[in-house]
Amino acid sequence: MKSLRSVVIVAASALLIAGIGAVTMFAGGPGDLTTGAFPHRIQSSIALPESKQGIDQRTTTLTGEFVPFNADIDFKNGETGEDLFRPNGTMKSREVYYKQVEGLPRQIKWRAAIGEDGVTYMNDAAFWMDGSRQRVGTRDADGTYRIQTWFEGGAAEHMSTVLAADGSALYHRVLRPDGTLAYIGENSKGTIEEKVFSDNGQPLKYTQRSLFRTHLIDYYPDTGIAKTDFLMETYLVTAIYRDEAGNITQKREFTFAGMKVVVYENGVPKYAQFWQRLNPFEAQKQGKPSVFHLNSVAIVDEKGMEHWKLWFQSGTKFEGKPSIPMFSYESLDGLPTEESGHVKVSNYTDAGCLRVETWSDAQFGKPLRRIDYPQDRGCSTVEMPLDLMKEIPFVAPPRTVPDPEPHHP
Repeated sequence: MKSLRSVVIVAASALLIAGIGAVTMFAGGPGDLTTGAFPHRIQSSIALPESKQGIDQRTTTLTGEFVPFNADIDFKNGETGEDLFRPNGTMKSREVYYKQVEGLPRQIKWRAAIGEDGVTYMNDAAFWMDGSRQRVGTRDADGTYRIQTWFEGGAAEHMSTVLAADGSALYHRVLRPDGTLAYIGENSKGTIEEKVFSDNGQPLKYTQRSLFRTHLIDYYPDTGIAKTDFLMETYLVTAIYRDEAGNITQKREFTFAGMKVVVYENGVPKYAQFWQRLNPFEAQKQGKPSVFHLNSVAIVDEKGMEHWKLWFQSGTKFEGKPSIPMFSYESLDGLPTEESGHVKVSNYTDAGCLRVETWSDAQFGKPLRRIDYPQDRGCSTVEMPLDLMKEIPFVAPPRTVPDPEPHHP
C-alpha cells in the first residue's frame, strides 16, 4: 500500500499537470494536451493544512474535469465538515458538524451558503449542541449582513448586528440573559455612537466618534450620574468632572497653549486657573507628558465671570520655581472686571516687587489715579493667594479613543 506521502505527491503532481493544461487552453493553444495522457489520475486529493487552522485533514473529490466537487474536513477537535463546489470550482456551501456522539445522530454545528463569487456569505446559521438556534445571518440586496444570536437553549436573544457590505459594523446590540440591555452601538453617516449599561439599566459609558470630534462620558456605577465628560475636538478638549451627587467639581479646557481650570464649590464656580504648557510641540508631536506652569489665577462669580485676576511671570525658565507675580486686575464696584467702571491694576517687577498701581474707569479705560513705588525704598509684595494656586488632581482625557470593537460574521 502506498504511503500517505506518496498519495499526496501523486495528487499534487496531477493538479499541477492539470493546471498547466488549463493555462495552455486559455492561451489559445490546441486544447488540453494532457487529455488521455494519464488516464488513471486519481479523482481526489488530500491536504494537510497548517495546525493553526484547526484542521487535521481535508480530502477533496474532483470531477472528471478535475474541478473540486466536494471536500470532507476533519478538525483536530473531532468535529467534521463538508464543502460543496459549483461546476466552475467556486465554493457553494459549507457545513460543520459537532464531534460524533455514539448512539446519537450527527448534529450540525454551523452551515453557510456562499455567493457565486465563492467567497461572499449569503446566509449562515449556527446551532447549539442540542440543536437549538444559536445564530442566523442573512445578506440583504444592498450587501448589508444581518446577524442575530441567542443564548444556549435558543430562547433568549443575545446579540443583534448589522454589517455593511465591506464588513464594518453599522449596528450592534447586546442583551443579557434576563433581557436587559448591556450595549448598543450605531454607525450613522460616519458618526459612531456607543452606550454601555449596568445591570440595573443605568448608563456606564457613552462614546461618540466622528472625523473631527469625540465625546466620551464615564458614569458612576449604578447611578446614571456622569463622573467624567470629555469632549475632544481638533483644537480643544473640554473636560467636566462631577461628584457622586452630580455637582460639577471642576471644568478644564485643554488647548495647544495650556489648560484652563475652573474650580467649583457646591456646584458653583469659585475660582479659575490657567496653566501654560511649556513643551507644546514635544507633547503634541512626540507624545511626551505635558509640562505645565501656573500662569494666572482668578476669583469668579457664579456665572464664571472674573472679578479679580493675578498673572504670574511665565516661560520655560520658571519651570519648577515658585510663581512670581507680574500684574493683576481687580474690580472695585462688584461687577465683573470686563464690565466694571472702577478697576485697580497693579504691576510688579521681575523680582515680584510692586512697581505701580493704577485706577481706571474700565479694565482698559482712562486712568483715574496712579501710584509709583520707587524700588530703592524697599520691596512691596502682594500676598500670594495660595488657596487659589494649588494643583487640583484630575483624570486626564485619553490621548486617543480606541476604535469600536469590530463585529464580523
